[in-house]
Amino acid sequence: MYADALTERGVETRLILLKDYPLPRFDNSEATYQDPTYRTLYDAADRADGLVLAGPVYNWGPCAELKRFVEVVGATTASLRSPFFDKIITFVNAAGLPHSYMAFAPLAVSMVLDFKCILNPYNVYVHNRQWTEDALNEEAQARLSKSAGVMAELQERLANRDYRSQWEI
Repeated sequence: MYADALTERGVETRLILLKDYPLPRFDNSEATYQDPTYRTLYDAADRADGLVLAGPVYNWGPCAELKRFVEVVGATTASLRSPFFDKIITFVNAAGLPHSYMAFAPLAVSMVLDFKCILNPYNVYVHNRQWTEDALNEEAQARLSKSAGVMAELQERLANRDYRSQWEI
């Protein structure tokens, strides 16, 4: 749905399902960086102007696989640049109840501070009461549409930035 909303706005998208790319456990060993899955996901993130990080909420936090993706792919060895630096990030979360709408916040703050990401302030949080059959209700669909519009605008306006961040405090 979100990819369709971006495509309608002229944004080139690529959907990556983490279930199709099993990541190694992260221990910062050289074997991690030699893993073909690491390289595939690193290259995809590096080429992207922005990332939509989507996943379920469990125990008031993003799912473990999404956090593992950020941890493993965001790590570097010899370089001071991670593929997440300066990316525009949008979070899309699905949950059973309306109470965990800020579940993405710790991960988002970490990405903003560590990788100098630009956070789309219009994240999408959808819970089970906002689905009718296999479709979002009007309220959730409007939020998704607004979020995609902001994501597309941020990418367009920031496309010609002349700075490149790296690991720094």
